[in-house]
Amino acid sequence: MREPVAVIDVGSNSIKLLVAVADAQSGVKPLFTETIETRISAGISRDLPQITDAALRAGTQTVVKLVELARQFTPARIEIVATSAVRDALNGQDFIDSVQELTGLGIRLLSGTEEATYIGQGLACDPQLLGARNFIQMDLGGGSLELIRFKDAQIKEALSLRLGAVRLSERFVSDRDGPISPSVETAIKAFVQAELAQSQFTFTPRRDMLVATGGAVVVSRAILAAQKGQRIDQSYSVLRIEELETLKKQLCALPLHERMAVPHLPTARADIIPTALITILAVLRHAGRNSLTHSFCNLRYGIAAGLLR
Repeated sequence: MREPVAVIDVGSNSIKLLVAVADAQSGVKPLFTETIETRISAGISRDLPQITDAALRAGTQTVVKLVELARQFTPARIEIVATSAVRDALNGQDFIDSVQELTGLGIRLLSGTEEATYIGQGLACDPQLLGARNFIQMDLGGGSLELIRFKDAQIKEALSLRLGAVRLSERFVSDRDGPISPSVETAIKAFVQAELAQSQFTFTPRRDMLVATGGAVVVSRAILAAQKGQRIDQSYSVLRIEELETLKKQLCALPLHERMAVPHLPTARADIIPTALITILAVLRHAGRNSLTHSFCNLRYGIAAGLLR
């Protein structure tokens, strides 16, 4: 067994760690994973987006903790990458400097295209997708939505859109504590559909499956599984548009304090999960798809695969 590598992904809503070794079949075998909800992206929708002092401190402390966990496995390399929140913030360099000062490690700031490409490469590590050659991937985060089209198992089209759940919630949801009104839902849906149309991303042919990654999809699958008396790892990875629509209606109708009590819905995501579901459903309808296939293998796996090679 080769030495492990560790990847820390500083996302807009959560910061994640993957420690992995090489695997002959999938390329990446996870040894340890950890996700800490931190949301350094608060304020990301402002005209002059900045990471707040509190978010900068919390994000730095989270990375320090994950680096300490990673070092317990004596990895050959620890790679820290940052995406939309740090990329778009005017003071993103302050966060990078803060992490380097306390860990001695630099942060690689990924462009939107790099982020989408690594997410796509992560899918190649998913055993359930081995042999799949033509499909479309969507990765929904707090700051952005990545779309990647694969043809003959190669990335043919990739782009990053500013349609993350935190960003859209800050823009459209004025009453954070209340239910999501029909007018707010309509506004979010119309905005997402307009951005998708303007992007001219290719969703054809419709027979190509839509693969989804990201925290919002994990949470949605976990809630739906629990409603059927299952654990997420026991549940079917294909989520139908009808069940996602039902879940969206259930969660939009609840005020925040009731959403926070929903089993398997992290309290730190309770305010943005309705926006995330509205966005996911808008993508499904724009793409002409009746379902999506969830994969746990995303950005961290793509980075790890490159390091292990």
